[in-house]
Amino acid sequence: MEMKTYYLILGLLINLILPSNREYSVSLYGMPMADVIIDIKDTIYNNTPAIKLGYKTKTNKLTSTIFKVDNVYETIIDQNTFQILSFQKSTFQPNVVNHLYTEYDDNLIKYNDSQTIIPEQCFNIFSLLYYLSNESFDLIQDSVLVEREGLMYNCQLLKTQINDSFEFELKFELINDINNAVIEHTDIFTWALFKSDGNNKIIINKSEIQTCQFKSGLTNLKASIK
Repeated sequence: MEMKTYYLILGLLINLILPSNREYSVSLYGMPMADVIIDIKDTIYNNTPAIKLGYKTKTNKLTSTIFKVDNVYETIIDQNTFQILSFQKSTFQPNVVNHLYTEYDDNLIKYNDSQTIIPEQCFNIFSLLYYLSNESFDLIQDSVLVEREGLMYNCQLLKTQINDSFEFELKFELINDINNAVIEHTDIFTWALFKSDGNNKIIINKSEIQTCQFKSGLTNLKASIK
């Protein structure tokens, strides 16, 4: 893969880390690449008060000529505990199309066509970011477990308060076997976000994410609220 195309692909992963009822513009070195729409709603799931976190992203016209992406992700979490109750995604990119969802079976959350469960007391990237933007800064843990399609990560949360804003740096460490993944080839965003050399930084003000930055090697991307 040419380095230019690689940078463009990585640029789109930022859509995974922008939770809010807002629209964000993703840019690489100031050049717009994609728009991300996040929709957060109260709901009821299996008689449990819950929150539905919906993410939709599409590359813009220019980027789509190089690497077209059209992704939808949905996570439902317990309103009080942030526990994952349901997850599904439908993602499209060249040569990789994913349709993944969970099923509720005997009080367990299992991936379709799999015996792999989502453990209790862990986040995925979407519920984690909702947690960061809605929990009191002083109560946010320094380390949490994050699940990603069968893979488990320890996520170190480096947090700093700057005036009225809170800054979080996320560092992921895989703690189980890569072969535990429930799908062989995940979408580019999910893969890139959890890269061992990636650096993810988020700035939150008044419970709303303002900017998000991703770095990997020479790649430096930024997403800003519209």
